[in-house]
Amino acid sequence: MRTEKIKEGDEIYSGGKIVAIMFSVIFGAFNLGGAVPHVKALAEGRIAAKLAFDTIDHQPKVDPNKKGADVNKKALNGVVEFRNVNFTYPTRPDDPVLKDFSCVFEQGKTTALVGPSGSGKSTIIQLVERFYAQDSGKIFIDNTDISSYDLRQLRQAIGYVGQEPVLFNCSIKDNLLFANPNATDNEI
Repeated sequence: MRTEKIKEGDEIYSGGKIVAIMFSVIFGAFNLGGAVPHVKALAEGRIAAKLAFDTIDHQPKVDPNKKGADVNKKALNGVVEFRNVNFTYPTRPDDPVLKDFSCVFEQGKTTALVGPSGSGKSTIIQLVERFYAQDSGKIFIDNTDISSYDLRQLRQAIGYVGQEPVLFNCSIKDNLLFANPNATDNEI
C-alpha cells in the first residue's frame, strides 16, 4: 500500500478508502433523500406556528375585559337598532360586508334576514354579540350604545342558535349547561 504524499496535503487513496468514500456518499445522499419529504412538514409547521402566534398576539378592537354598564341592573327589552353601520372583516378589508346598514329589530316581532351567502346575515348577529366592532355607525340595544354595556354580561343576556349549531357528544341538556352551569330545569 502506497501512501506517500505527492505534494503537501495530497494523499494517494487505496481501493478500500475509495470504496468507503463511495458508500459514504451513496448513504449520505440516500438519507438526504429520505429527509426531503419532511421539509414540507417543517415548512407547514412554521406557517402554522406563525398563524398561532399572530392569533395569540392579536389585539381585538373589542376589549373583552373592559367593564361597562351593568346589563343585569337594566332589564333588556330587546329592541336592537343599527344606524348607518359599515363593516368589513379584518381579513378582507377590501370587501365590505355592510354598507350604511340601518334597521330596527323590534321587541316581540319576528324579523327575517334574507340574502345570499356572504351578504351579512350572520355578521349582523356577530356585531350584536360584539365578536367584532363595526367600522362606523352605531348599534343600540334599548337606545343604549352597545359598546357601553359590560361585554360578558351582554353575551350572557343574549340567546342565539346559529344556522349550523355545534353540539358536543352529550345530551342537549348538558350542551345547554355548558353556557350556564347553574341553569335550572325551567331555564333549560
